[in-house]
Amino acid sequence: MAPLKIEFSTVRDLERKTHKIFMYAGFALLVGLVFAVLGISIIGAPVIILSMLVLIGAMIYVSILGKEPTRSLFCPYCASKNEVYESRKSFCCDICRRPVVIDQNGEPMPAEPIDTTARYNH
Repeated sequence: MAPLKIEFSTVRDLERKTHKIFMYAGFALLVGLVFAVLGISIIGAPVIILSMLVLIGAMIYVSILGKEPTRSLFCPYCASKNEVYESRKSFCCDICRRPVVIDQNGEPMPAEPIDTTARYNH
């Protein structure tokens, strides 16, 4: 299960990516129930069983990932708070989506240079 955790650096990232699994499995469950109610159980029953297995598997997967310790880090670009898994060495900010590197002291650092020379001309 450890290799799968690399895909998620923040709690919000985990939620954003796994909600689709729940949405599609829930839709499949609904379709299976409709087939079962219409009397087409040869299609409805396997769809219901498969979607329930996907939903249960997704719940177990998310609960395992949810137990990993996190820490609150602020984005050096936009100053938004991110709940980052402690095992991560980098993440993309949940708000501005820019890459952030975590240094040896555990402090977030910009992965790209911040352009301070840009001026607005009016």
